[in-house]
Amino acid sequence: MMSTSTANDNRQVAVFDDRPFFEKALIYGVRNRIIDQATIDRIQHDAPKGMVQIAEHFGTQYLRPNIEEARVRIVRLVSLYLEEFSGGDLAQAARSLRDNSFLSHSRGGSDLLKRLWAMPEDSSIGLLVNRSQKSFLADWSLRTPDEYRQVLEQRRGNQLTISAALWFADRLGLPRAAMVTVAAESVIRSGLLVHLDGRSAFAFPNAAEFAAMLSRLRNKGVTGKGRKRLQEILKDLPPAFEPVVAHELGRLETEDLRKIGDPARPLGELMRELEPLYFLRDFGPEDAGHFDAVAATDWHRITDGKTDDSSLLTIFVCLAAGNPARPTLTRSAARTLISRARSGGFRKSPAVDFIRTLAPYTMQEDLEALWNEFFPEAETYLLDASDTTLADALSFLREHCNVV
Repeated sequence: MMSTSTANDNRQVAVFDDRPFFEKALIYGVRNRIIDQATIDRIQHDAPKGMVQIAEHFGTQYLRPNIEEARVRIVRLVSLYLEEFSGGDLAQAARSLRDNSFLSHSRGGSDLLKRLWAMPEDSSIGLLVNRSQKSFLADWSLRTPDEYRQVLEQRRGNQLTISAALWFADRLGLPRAAMVTVAAESVIRSGLLVHLDGRSAFAFPNAAEFAAMLSRLRNKGVTGKGRKRLQEILKDLPPAFEPVVAHELGRLETEDLRKIGDPARPLGELMRELEPLYFLRDFGPEDAGHFDAVAATDWHRITDGKTDDSSLLTIFVCLAAGNPARPTLTRSAARTLISRARSGGFRKSPAVDFIRTLAPYTMQEDLEALWNEFFPEAETYLLDASDTTLADALSFLREHCNVV
């Protein structure tokens, strides 16, 4: 009868057995009389030749560290191929070692890594692989089959996402040449939104069309016609793409439509937030006017139509202190702003975000320059703890901002 100690030892061996799969398969084959001495002799004859070839490819055969590293590489390559080929079945792996040469297993492992290298690292369409195949093999021939399988799953997912995006592009008449380093998810999302809108043409939108879609969805919501058009396109979707598209549709419905339907969110801000998530045709500075047209209402409402530096700096200072944006401050409001800045912080980023979100495109660069130049001095005066009466800070605000 096995003692408790012996049983525990066996369980520990099973749990912590991190030997290469090649070694496990070889030992299993010998113990179960699948592999005979002739097979072992053949492996012992072929392995050194393979090690020298690998050492020469990645370094030199004459340096001992290269040979030792080559030994690790060839065992990893053979193990990778055997484990993938057999699905982890030791008996099947042992029969493969018996029936095929050792070097063919090494080449098989190398071929698996070459195919992994050729698969997309992310879901960008048209993104060229920058890393050389040799560099990739040098790295991955020292990694484990578990690492291989993890990255293989990721890259298969990337490939599937790209293929789904290309399917939408073909359905909506978008030339593949028009998509260079484009996120595949954005193409899928745009394709879904076009159908869900129910009123736009069956084509990827440009900036103006995208703005119109958001405005319609905000005012009227998703119509029955839009749902029907979406279901029609999903019926034609190849089954392999269904999980990818379902994921993007879920994000569109739970995240984007919720934001679109929020009346408290300025439409210009919404457009600038959502635009990076969608593929738009011909988007560039020439399209910025379309965004400006939508954002103009919010910009003029907040700035009260004022364009002078004093009014704009007053708005920026309010935002930096965490206050609502105002183009003019009373003396009392200015004192409150200074106190709040000293207790809660005075930050540059809220004003920068405001400029990039709502300011007319042609004004943004100049407004950021104005704020970046003004901010350090404002920070010095407004946060000066020695100015206990706030007199210097108030004087600074009166000089540069609108304080009445």
